[in-house]
Amino acid sequence: MEGVRAVPSRNVPGDRRRRRAGAIVLTAIAVLALLLAASASASSFTAADWGYNGSGQLGNGTTTLSRTPVAVSGLSNVVAVAGGGEHSLALLGNATMMGWGANREGQIGDGSTANRRVPVAIVDFATLGGIAAIAAGGEFSLALMTNGTVLAWGANEEGQLATGKTTRLTQPAAIKGLNNVTAIAAGGEFALARLSNGTVMAWGAGTEGQLGDGKYSRSLTPVAVKGLSGVTAIAAGGEFALARLSNGTVMSWGSNATAQLGAPAETKSIGEGETEEVEVLHSNVPLAVQQLSGVTAIAAGSDHALALLGDGEVAAWGGNGSGQLGNGSEGGTSNVPSAVPGLSGVTAIAAGAHHSLALLSGGSVLAWGYNPDGQLGNGANINSAVPVAVKGIGQVAGIAGGGSHSLSYGPPPPSVSGVSPASGPQPGGTSVTIAGANFAEASAVRFGATPASSFTVNSATSITAVSPAGMGVVDVSVTTPVSTSSASATDKFTYLPPPTVTKVKANKGSASGGTSVTITGTALSGATAVSFGANAASQFTVDSATSITAVSPAGTSGAVDVSVTTASGTSSISSHDVFKYEAPTLAGVSPANGSAAGGTSIAVTGTGFAIGAGATVFDFGKAAATNVECSSTSSCTLVTPAAKKPGVLDIVAAVGKSKSKKNPPVDQYTYE
Repeated sequence: MEGVRAVPSRNVPGDRRRRRAGAIVLTAIAVLALLLAASASASSFTAADWGYNGSGQLGNGTTTLSRTPVAVSGLSNVVAVAGGGEHSLALLGNATMMGWGANREGQIGDGSTANRRVPVAIVDFATLGGIAAIAAGGEFSLALMTNGTVLAWGANEEGQLATGKTTRLTQPAAIKGLNNVTAIAAGGEFALARLSNGTVMAWGAGTEGQLGDGKYSRSLTPVAVKGLSGVTAIAAGGEFALARLSNGTVMSWGSNATAQLGAPAETKSIGEGETEEVEVLHSNVPLAVQQLSGVTAIAAGSDHALALLGDGEVAAWGGNGSGQLGNGSEGGTSNVPSAVPGLSGVTAIAAGAHHSLALLSGGSVLAWGYNPDGQLGNGANINSAVPVAVKGIGQVAGIAGGGSHSLSYGPPPPSVSGVSPASGPQPGGTSVTIAGANFAEASAVRFGATPASSFTVNSATSITAVSPAGMGVVDVSVTTPVSTSSASATDKFTYLPPPTVTKVKANKGSASGGTSVTITGTALSGATAVSFGANAASQFTVDSATSITAVSPAGTSGAVDVSVTTASGTSSISSHDVFKYEAPTLAGVSPANGSAAGGTSIAVTGTGFAIGAGATVFDFGKAAATNVECSSTSSCTLVTPAAKKPGVLDIVAAVGKSKSKKNPPVDQYTYE
């Protein structure tokens, strides 16, 4: 029966989707991706994806979801993207079409049914006349050719390939009898084509009336949508469709289980002068979306719809179980299009299964709705009933929504391929050369979360930056108006901690120096100095990051701390770094004789003396010398004390409790 089917109006919160028994419940839709006029810079456009990635639909070589945008591997010259249930498509400027993600039904079109984690070429469409637009459905794909024909491939259980059969195709095949097409759209299991005369053809699943041909049954070949003319744009959702007319209004048909048709309730007589309000359950012919005008673009999700208005605002209606209407609430439905609060300056819209996207005039992207898999791109996994910014992308040229993932394309993001040197001291100040790509408009360089002390853009592939203070291993990132470089193994910078000394062997030696000492510790690489107390080692060799061989200098008798200095600082004093200089020695006395009355000034040479006045004690028997002044650890001057009688005495040098041993005749002094 042609027309609408209605049920009594009721207010039921949450998802009111009507599902037929045994039907495949699709959680994905496709968004029409029209070929845009290529700008001079489009030749460098790349793609970025985010969200669910179980089938590799993000195209980055993994199956790990991402809550922020990641670059699609190996793509350039991108002019359009499209998102299907769990697969993705990209149209390149050289008439090449790429696909990645789920492929169990052949929806990628490479002749196989193997999932693809990175883009693969579908076919050289240039030999077929060139591509004008692409679209991705639940598990099938479409390509509009420049000659007005359409190719289809992938799943075909409901006839969505329009071959007259239900056999899937793993490579593109032309839809027979379909010509003069100017736009395409792919839904859950059905498809649409706008013709040059402003009418619309549909094919595939139709049990919810989504073909608009006045029936509730599928069609294996294209059929005309009834009563439509003057159509300028089309969109296909899960089980419903939209058409924008030349007067700026919108028509809808198909399932209305969550009010996604935007149709008003109808008043029906129930007898004896009584009436009741009933809502449309579904419609197999187009209905006018109420209270909507001035529309410039449309998008359809699984069970919600979006319209871009001429003033840059966005209207939304239908299911709101995940906040996909952007009105600040979750749950319920709305059959009246309402503006998304606070949203303006929008130039393009897209809808995923249960999330929505908006491209702003400045090139940034906002998203709202369902988000467990990160399809909103804001770094979180919580639904948002209001628009939130997609992180890490800018200057975006186009967007698309997939089942539980999202896509964009635009200028390539910066990338870091090398950092030299790859380490430096914790206090910062290291001049680092950053190698990579797309640096020309760099606005920030960061070491971890900390901005570089300064940086200079040398070229599009090189930046010189000065490291700030920091700790540990960090990613060096470069930010441009497009985005911030993604973290990788090639952008690491290690902040070297101050060295530590954990062991000294040998740990004692002559005060005259010359002892070979092995110093064990950590972070010893790059050592610039080794000290025994206040004195620099006579020489040292860095054997490794944990070992240094050093030669002790002459020193003062007693214990000193052995320290190592690098650009990151000097090792802290501990009980493990002690080196003990042995007792002082006397090697000579000049003059070696003088009056028994004392008062003779003499010079003493030896080892282990404490530098300074009175720091070393010289005993002549039981009497101590006066006016002791040591200019080095090996040379002192002093005044002899008086002696009780003439004779020869051994001079004993004492530093603290450490005393020299008798060493006649070189330590002897003769009183006359």
